[in-house]
Amino acid sequence: MISFVLHALERGLQVMRNNSRLLLVGVLLFVFPLLFIWVTQNFSETAYNNIDSSEKKRVSILHDSLSFTLSVSKNPDELMPVLIDGYIKENSDISKIRVVTKRDNQFEIVYASNRDLIGTTEKTDQLYRTLPLDSSEGSYIFESIIDDVRTWQVFRGVNVDDTKYYIFSEHKFGVIDGLMASRLQQSYYGLTAIFFFLISLAYWLNKQTEWQKNTRKLAVQLEERDMFSNMIAHEFRSPLTAIKGYASFLEESKTMQKEELRFAGNIKKSADRLVTLVNDFLEVARLQSGKLTIDKKEVEINAVLQSVVDDLQVMAVEKNLQLTFIEPKSKILVNTDSSRMIQVMTNIISNAIKYTDSGKVEIECQKIPGELTIIVKDTGMGISAEDQQKLFAPFIRVGGVDSTSTTGTGLGMWITRQLVELLNGKIGVESIKGVGTHVVISFRI
Repeated sequence: MISFVLHALERGLQVMRNNSRLLLVGVLLFVFPLLFIWVTQNFSETAYNNIDSSEKKRVSILHDSLSFTLSVSKNPDELMPVLIDGYIKENSDISKIRVVTKRDNQFEIVYASNRDLIGTTEKTDQLYRTLPLDSSEGSYIFESIIDDVRTWQVFRGVNVDDTKYYIFSEHKFGVIDGLMASRLQQSYYGLTAIFFFLISLAYWLNKQTEWQKNTRKLAVQLEERDMFSNMIAHEFRSPLTAIKGYASFLEESKTMQKEELRFAGNIKKSADRLVTLVNDFLEVARLQSGKLTIDKKEVEINAVLQSVVDDLQVMAVEKNLQLTFIEPKSKILVNTDSSRMIQVMTNIISNAIKYTDSGKVEIECQKIPGELTIIVKDTGMGISAEDQQKLFAPFIRVGGVDSTSTTGTGLGMWITRQLVELLNGKIGVESIKGVGTHVVISFRI
């Protein structure tokens, strides 16, 4: 049994070491409320003790003043009623004040807050008979509960010129106790609110721990998936490159028939499409993992754009399109990665050619102080306002075209946007459905 308990404790400590937030949750749920209760109780007890001490001093002063007036005053019949009325008026807790003297073995009331009682005798006189008459002994306080109210009945004996006097006052602390009870109740209401807040906070911390655990698990799974995808993509690219090469050899063969050459051409085109797909996936993987490197240096942007236009002229001619680069009057030098800039412009211009059936595609380069703007204009089918919102989303093709008739992965514009942002640029689109599209790229220079 002991070994089982020790093993359970060891496992519990191990869990708490591995999940430090559980310890925080335990502190929040148990230590803080218990500490709050302890502090509240101590504060309440201290407050009651201070009030009790203060009230005893006040009662003692009351009896001292009445005793002194009886002992010293030459005309107590005038001063005593004034003193008694003043104390009753200024102290809401004093309910009764009486001064009693012993005459003919009875205790007669000579001064009282209730004038109707003056001249009458006390009905219960047992306490008066047992009290000493030495005022140096101070006042005697008898605590009791009367009508559910904490009450003090205070007595003091005074001997003046062989006349025995007894000073009696009654103090009810219902107001003070009610106020303290109200404050204590408010404290516990506050504690309840804090406790519910701590429960909510503990629940949130527990959930956050679960979320972090799941996030770490998902991160590992995503990393494994990316590694697997990269491996598959690399493994695909090598045989696809070989297939593409063999298809090119077959196309150049002089012994093959026309139909066979057509088959070889189809094989090469399909291999090209698959190589493009694999390259796009690898590019996405590098972008998402942050492993894509940018090598910036001073580049003449005119030459870069002219090179891209020259490479894509064949594609434009096949569709009977006019592809034009409106070269600026002066050379423009930009600090950028030339290979990534070529990749960006190739994606954008080839897209413009792909989605333009007739007309032209123009590339314009403008330089203003601090900014370079490249605009690719086409007279194609245009892009609707709705499609413009998702133009740069992955695996999305816009323009209302049939996905079976237009090749591509739908990753080109997403990759383009990521590359532009890595080059500290911005990309946007202006288009009217059925009129054409302007793709605008701007870089700080």
